[in-house]
Amino acid sequence: MTPAAPLPGVATGLPALVLRELKVRAGHDEVEVFLKRGRSRRLTLGLTGPVSLVSQERAWAVRAGGHRGSFWVAGTGEPQPEGPWPVPTGPAFTLPDPSPAASWNPPSDLDSPLIGETEGLKLLMSIGRELAVELPGARLLHAALEDGSSEAELLSSRGVSARYRHRVAALHLEASGPGRPAACTRLYLAAREGRRFHPGALARRLADRLIVAGSGQPPAILEGGSGEILLAPPVAARLLAGLLPLLVGPRGTPRITALRDRRGRIGHRCLTLIDNGRLPGGIFEAPVDGEGMPCREVLLIEEGTFRQPLLAWWQVGETGMTPTGCSRRPGWRDLPTPGPTHLYVKPDPRISVASLLQAVKRGYYLIDAPGAMHLDLDADLFSLSVQGFAVESGRATAPVSKARLTGGVGALLRGIAAVGRDLSFEMLDGMIGSPSLLVMGLELRGE
Repeated sequence: MTPAAPLPGVATGLPALVLRELKVRAGHDEVEVFLKRGRSRRLTLGLTGPVSLVSQERAWAVRAGGHRGSFWVAGTGEPQPEGPWPVPTGPAFTLPDPSPAASWNPPSDLDSPLIGETEGLKLLMSIGRELAVELPGARLLHAALEDGSSEAELLSSRGVSARYRHRVAALHLEASGPGRPAACTRLYLAAREGRRFHPGALARRLADRLIVAGSGQPPAILEGGSGEILLAPPVAARLLAGLLPLLVGPRGTPRITALRDRRGRIGHRCLTLIDNGRLPGGIFEAPVDGEGMPCREVLLIEEGTFRQPLLAWWQVGETGMTPTGCSRRPGWRDLPTPGPTHLYVKPDPRISVASLLQAVKRGYYLIDAPGAMHLDLDADLFSLSVQGFAVESGRATAPVSKARLTGGVGALLRGIAAVGRDLSFEMLDGMIGSPSLLVMGLELRGE
C-alpha cells in the first residue's frame, strides 16, 4: 500500500504520514505519534577491567482510537505508515488541545559532544584513586558512566506539534571500605554531561558514607527526644520523594490540606516547594512535557502554605487549578504519566551549612539514606533508614548507623526550622532536590 499524502496544515515527514494514515484512512478520532532518536556512550570499570560501548536508538510509539476503543503500540526503527496497526480493544482516551508555550532557547550544552572513551575512563579511574587517598584501604568495586543525548518529536491529530532535546549523564558507583567485613556503599548521580562530575568531591562523599557504615553505632536515646536534626541534601531529597503521593495528582490533596494549622499552613514559613520542567541547567530542562503541554514553574507549597499539587492536563477537571505540564515519558516504551521533573525546596542564600551545624546543640547530622522511605498515610507516619553523625555543640562526636528517622508528615513539614543554600539534586522519581534542612520534632531510633 502506498502511504497517503500528509494532512494539510500539519508538519510533513514521517509522523505526519502516520497521522494521516490512522486518522483519514483508518478513521481514528484521536492519534498521537511519538518519535525518539538518541545516542549514548557507556563506560564501565570493574574488577574485570574497563568496557566501552556506543549505542544509537531510533524508536517510536503510537496511540490511536475513538469512543469505541483504542490501541497503543511501540517499536524500534521507524513506523510504517501503512501498518499493520492493532485492533483498538483498549479503553477510549482523549488527547490535549495545543497550548502555546513561552519562548525557549535550547541550552548551548545540548550540543556538547559525548564524553570520549579515554576521557571517561580517566574520570572513573580518578575517582578510585581519590577514594584510596581519602580513606586508605577503600576501593572502587564498580563504576559506570552513561553519557547520552536524545531528541523527541511529537505530533497529534488535535494539532499538538512539539520537539525537545535532552542531554543526560548518569554515574553509578559502588565502593567498599577497609576492614573485614568491609562496609559497602553506592551512589547514583546525574548531570547534564559527564564532564561535570568531580572525582575529589565524589571520593569524599563515598569515604564519608563508608566511615559511617563501617564504624557507626545505633543512636543513643537522648533525654527529651532526638534534639535538633540536620538533614544533608540526599536525605532531605529521599524524604521529598516519599511524599510524592501527596503532591502528584488530585488524590493526595485532601490528606495534605488536612495538615493545615489554625493559620492555614501545612509547614514552616521557610518551606517553599517548587517543580519546574524548564529549570535552567536542569537535567530534563525542556519547553514542553511528554504530551506537548507547556512546562512552567509551579509553586506547590509557598512559605508553608499549600497551593496546588502537580496536575496533568487531564487531571484538572473541576478543580479550578491549571495544568502544570508534568506528563513524563521516561522512555519510548512508556505512556505519559504525571510526575515531578525538577522538584525542590527553595534554598535560602543567606544560610550556610556551617551555621546550620552550629545550631545543633545536641542531636544528629544525617548524611545518607540507604533505603526508600516507608509512608503510612492512614497513620500519618513515615520511616526512613539513615546514617550520619551524633553532634554536640555543632561538632560531630560519633558515627551513627543502623538508625531510622521517624515521625508524622505534619511534624516533618512544620518542623523545618531553617533551610540552607546548598541545593543539590538526586535522581529518584524525577530529579528531587533540597538544600540542607534543620528540623525539630522528629525521632531517631535504632533499627
